[in-house]
Amino acid sequence: MSDIVIRPATVEDAALLAELGARLFEQTFGAMNTREDMEAYLPGAFSPEIQTRELSESDRAAVLAFDEAGNAVGYAMTRRGSRSNGITGERPVEFQRIYVDKSLHGRGLGVQLMNSCVDQARAWNADTLWLAVWQANARALAFYERVGFAVVGVQDFILGSDVQHDFVMARAFD
Repeated sequence: MSDIVIRPATVEDAALLAELGARLFEQTFGAMNTREDMEAYLPGAFSPEIQTRELSESDRAAVLAFDEAGNAVGYAMTRRGSRSNGITGERPVEFQRIYVDKSLHGRGLGVQLMNSCVDQARAWNADTLWLAVWQANARALAFYERVGFAVVGVQDFILGSDVQHDFVMARAFD
């Protein structure tokens, strides 16, 4: 995908990241959840204020992906030092979010974003990479298994009034 540009996100991208994050989250999960649960969740997860705070944190890093027309089509966010069930490394890095517009699924952008996350984890001297993925998201589970992640635990994720269950997946990292 040579026509895609991936660059670090900055605090100035907070409004863009809030819009993109909400749009891609709804695109990915909207059909499998109620409208009410999505409407309850999205404003508390993807507001410009929340994105400003997250982008300001020294233990987080995000990248944005743009198509040839300059449209934001994907992003990824990493977080250093976070833990969940089954994470045993001393210097863990969470791949907190990786989303790609559906129109680009299967074209390698997810791998490019994952590689950006790996580069960030390397810069942070991580020894464990981990992520949480909804148990009902078969496409994402298959992708993460292909790139070396294995299930090490479970955690809850609350979407509106719905308590969902995520697999915690990890891989050792040198």
